Amino acid sequence: MDKTIDELYKNPDDKNIQNNFQFILFGGTGDLAHNKIIPAFYNLAAKDSLPDKFTIVATGRRYDNKNAYLDALYNSLINKKEKIDDKVWRFLTEHIDYFQLSFKDENDFKNLRKYLKNKSKKEKVANRIFYLATAPKFFAEIAKKIEKFNLLEIKLENNESRLVIEKPFGHDFKSAKKLNDTLSSIFSEKNIFRIDHYLGKEMIQNIMVIRLSNPIFRALWNKDHIDNIQIYLNESEGVKDRGKYYDDAGVIKDMFQNHILQVLSLIAMEEPENLSAEEISNKKVEVFKELADNDLSNIDNHIVRGQYISNIVDGEKIKSYREEKEIDSQSETATFMALKLFLNNERWRDVPIYLKSGKRLNKKEAGIAIEFKDSFHPAYLDQNKLDNNLLLIKIQPEEGISLRFNTRKPASNNKIVPVEMEFCQSCQQFFNSPENYEVLIYDMISGDKTLFTSWKEVSYSWKFIDKIQEKYAEENINLHKYPALSKGPKAADQLLENDGRKWLDNNK
Repeated sequence: MDKTIDELYKNPDDKNIQNNFQFILFGGTGDLAHNKIIPAFYNLAAKDSLPDKFTIVATGRRYDNKNAYLDALYNSLINKKEKIDDKVWRFLTEHIDYFQLSFKDENDFKNLRKYLKNKSKKEKVANRIFYLATAPKFFAEIAKKIEKFNLLEIKLENNESRLVIEKPFGHDFKSAKKLNDTLSSIFSEKNIFRIDHYLGKEMIQNIMVIRLSNPIFRALWNKDHIDNIQIYLNESEGVKDRGKYYDDAGVIKDMFQNHILQVLSLIAMEEPENLSAEEISNKKVEVFKELADNDLSNIDNHIVRGQYISNIVDGEKIKSYREEKEIDSQSETATFMALKLFLNNERWRDVPIYLKSGKRLNKKEAGIAIEFKDSFHPAYLDQNKLDNNLLLIKIQPEEGISLRFNTRKPASNNKIVPVEMEFCQSCQQFFNSPENYEVLIYDMISGDKTLFTSWKEVSYSWKFIDKIQEKYAEENINLHKYPALSKGPKAADQLLENDGRKWLDNNK
């Protein structure tokens, strides 16, 4: 095994990874299960990061027997990997069962209960993890049936069955609260794991390490030294086969309410007293609450909304958003948004925070830019414009960190030039960054909620997003059109140029 990879995972004993657990996968025949969840289990098995005794019980309607289901999983893995290790695959198939089930059929749930109960007696199951890899409309219905048919019943001590929910968690605060009320009446908050797969990314997990383990950054992480913060999640793809969902959600719900605000909370939160999941979540909640209290009275000058139109690139026509499958031909849904905001607290007061995300931009890139103030020594003020120090945290496609600082150009008359010190994590030989779901599944088995979102985080983020949507509806804020595979609306550049700044991503 590759030691560099293995070191990313703690010894299972370090996290109390559960033995003899049942992983009940609702939606086991769907794309998420085939493309993310089962491949993650395969990768964990390949790294010897799973216990010896566990069972994945995949449910679905598509297949009527286990062998047909395993064949479909194998074909999905082949499409994702150059080579399948037969030994790893055999190990995994020994731990996978398939149960044909319809969410609407109560008899199927009765039979599932009998099935799980019999397996529990034989295998002395210590825990059940219910993973809802289904359409969001089924979340509450399945949770209620889990309770109604007593799927939580395991007659063993210290049972803490868990529920895992994919995003989106509601479509506004009201719907999110209704869903949470249902789930929390069945499961305790500590056993509800809400996934934001962005939190599983390597460089997102690295944010706190960069902030807290380096005195050179820790001492400067405030308004006295930082000029502005930028977070950008640029996508080159269109909506693909997600048209029905996306036309209702738009970029604000698809990217801002969860991914971007989660990243912002890690950048902006106060230092935690310790690294427990609860303490980190509490610090993040303070940021979300601050956002929800934000004054949006001047939002028309702080927001840019856009939608991509058709374009010809290399002789090929790229469809407009309104031409995509299952999109309303008159849709006013924003596929791009740039937002300027402030946090009114002692650490960040008057530091502008710029957020940006969009579909069909000319480059897929995600990152965080921390630009420091131009507080140069007076002796250098007579120089031509010096570049501000800049910390870049690169999330994808490249993973790493770069730091820009000024130095004397060799063999010059004291001319100052910017240089970069760079660490490229994804460039390391033999390095293969673990996929998001590997990390998340490992942690949910271990019971570590650090990379999962709490109800308070979700609730305040929805209050902020709802407030923005209400405001730009009231203000009738313009929907700028931008050509597909361009860098986005020109108005987004103007948003920063009005402040004497520019976007610091490479989407140019």
